[in-house]
Amino acid sequence: MAHLSGVFAPIVTPFQLDSTSIDYAWIPYLLSYLRKQGLDGVVPIGTTSEGTSLSLHERKTLLDTVMARKGNLRVVAGVGTPSLTETIELTRHAFASGVDSVLVLPPYYWRSVSDKGLLHYFRTLCDRALEPGQKIMLYHIPQISGVPITLTLLDGLMETHAECILGLKDSTGNANSLVQFVRRYPTLRIFVGSDRLVAFAYQIGAAGSITACANLVPAAIQRIRTKVQRGEDVEEDQAALDALRELLDEYPPLQASIKVLLTRLAHVPLTFVRPPLVNLTPHQRAELLEKARGLKILVGLL
Repeated sequence: MAHLSGVFAPIVTPFQLDSTSIDYAWIPYLLSYLRKQGLDGVVPIGTTSEGTSLSLHERKTLLDTVMARKGNLRVVAGVGTPSLTETIELTRHAFASGVDSVLVLPPYYWRSVSDKGLLHYFRTLCDRALEPGQKIMLYHIPQISGVPITLTLLDGLMETHAECILGLKDSTGNANSLVQFVRRYPTLRIFVGSDRLVAFAYQIGAAGSITACANLVPAAIQRIRTKVQRGEDVEEDQAALDALRELLDEYPPLQASIKVLLTRLAHVPLTFVRPPLVNLTPHQRAELLEKARGLKILVGLL
């Protein structure tokens, strides 16, 4: 656990056409594709997974499905909810199932809460949910959650619960924010959550990446990581990854466009998103696939 690192995918959740049912039988096929592509690990029940749209029972069942078919993949489970008691329950379930760590979104409904309140939330989580040796990762995505993981908050946790904190995922997309976390907390495992900062993150010593495009091209992201470690130039590789992310952003929501491309990359049936997210129209799907064929990073894959 202390050495958790590498390329992780925040895997999508496959909803059936009725939007209310999860196609659990689809998940092993995605995991098989990702293993073959050289992925290090997966993060189910996060933002890309539409985790906040899942019930407590669905989260547990989804995680159990992943754990049963993960093979050699490492697993960090998304567990954060606005409810402290539910977050405790999910965290206990995740560690009981054998995950390497959990990724904790702050209690996102309370957007004006103080660091003092957040400190109490996370300290209580650590005290009530963790067994000795178990550690959590914090999830910093304030543009979505509305609740940042501040330096004051993290300093406070490190002062009293350092043995419980494994690291942090920074999904702000802000290079300065990422540098600040990496330099200020050298003992923590800092992961980047932005596809556009993958090369930069590895260059400044981040432990790993947890980015949406890893659902599609983990081998390409792994190549960036390896080249950085060797001191090789990665400008073209990062530009190719940027182009893929730009295409996904052209056809929001991100989760829907990823699922469309997976039909060709992983040879799986099309799955759907859950409201309030909206599926791509047949015309949009056709456009997305046609444009994807022209991307350098997908040559030989589609």
